[in-house]
Amino acid sequence: MAAMRPPPIRLAIAITLAIASCLVGCGGAGSPSTTATTLGPNDVLVANFSFTPSTLTVKVGTTVTWEFDQASAPHNVVSTSNPPLFNSVTPKGTGSFSFTFTTPGTYPYLCQIHPYMQGTIVVTP
Repeated sequence: MAAMRPPPIRLAIAITLAIASCLVGCGGAGSPSTTATTLGPNDVLVANFSFTPSTLTVKVGTTVTWEFDQASAPHNVVSTSNPPLFNSVTPKGTGSFSFTFTTPGTYPYLCQIHPYMQGTIVVTP
């Protein structure tokens, strides 16, 4: 006698639920505890080896704050200009760094420890 096979739709639902359960449970120690709802409009989240948002547009005179939330892998924030316009200096796993932009322009930056982490601040008049 042949074994009973679940209908294809039930199998697809079961697989989807299994994958979703794994993704929800795989957060780990490096997951950010800060959420987008706690960030202000001029804040950048530094977590999960990325800057969120990766590009932020602000007006001249705005202070941008980078919120560090990855204690398992400290990061820093350094503009790519020479000399750097801003530099958070000491790598941080938690805490924040702020800089006030006084001149219009486009300001790329990165994490010197993880140079693939890149972001841009666009300052408008």
